[in-house]
Amino acid sequence: MNYRKSGDYMNIEKYKVFLTAARKGSFIQAARELGYTPSAVTQMMNSLENECGFSLLQRSNKGVVLTKEGHAILPYARQLVEVEERLEEQCENIKGIHLGRLRIAGFTSTACAIILPVVERFQERYPNIDVDILEENSPKTLAEWVRSGVADITITTKQPDYENEWIILNVNPYVAVLSKQNPLSRNECITAEEMQQSRVLMFRSRHGLESNVAEYMKKYNLQPLSTFTSNCNYVMLKKLEQTPCVSLLPVYMWDFYAPMHPGLTARPISPSLTCDIILTVASFSECSVPARAFIECTKEFIKDSLT
Repeated sequence: MNYRKSGDYMNIEKYKVFLTAARKGSFIQAARELGYTPSAVTQMMNSLENECGFSLLQRSNKGVVLTKEGHAILPYARQLVEVEERLEEQCENIKGIHLGRLRIAGFTSTACAIILPVVERFQERYPNIDVDILEENSPKTLAEWVRSGVADITITTKQPDYENEWIILNVNPYVAVLSKQNPLSRNECITAEEMQQSRVLMFRSRHGLESNVAEYMKKYNLQPLSTFTSNCNYVMLKKLEQTPCVSLLPVYMWDFYAPMHPGLTARPISPSLTCDIILTVASFSECSVPARAFIECTKEFIKDSLT
């Protein structure tokens, strides 16, 4: 979509480059986010500044910053880009055509328990949108995938200092999972004091334990099984069938794995422990039409299944 000014065409894509470079403070970072080469970004910015008749970004070895004129134009450029995006979305809605591809990432257990059923619901409504499910068991890697554009959306558990934009889908309680032969399985609820008498077998990604679990174990002096860890919940639970240990899992994960492990059972714990299941994106304001539709399907599934 182009706009004419003084005999030249002003391309909306140039304004997208301008907004991204201003937000990132770097032509290289803007090029990486938008899928251009740095030289193409430089050329589009030079062309836009020629059309405007003044400099919008001040260049230096440290990157780029807005000039006084750039600050003045920024809100109007943002409005222009947003109007074009809304127009494209409305045209799609009118035509009833929803095409594209989404990449949704999460833990393997989350992919099975939450993402897959959401995808099935989503593709019943939007069969022409392709969906890729990406599995990764490190929260830090998942966060980086969203920032770098490897994934459009992740569904994961919230960690401290999370940098991406996110919404809470569900506050999910943890349960103690243990063998049915474990004497603690006779209790209706297992206390932290009782767990002190056992070793705790825990999932561990290459970046360590989940922070809330690590804090809980430290606070109540729970001892991990130091001779065995796994970054796969299925392997961890298989091992749990063979030991007198206990493990801490969110309820949504246990509900998924329970049918595969008939020799295990679960009990509430006291004091309680919860995790925030979150949906994350790089920017909600910049989500594509398919991404927004997927987010709505996810909210519906959580409401129907986890609340």
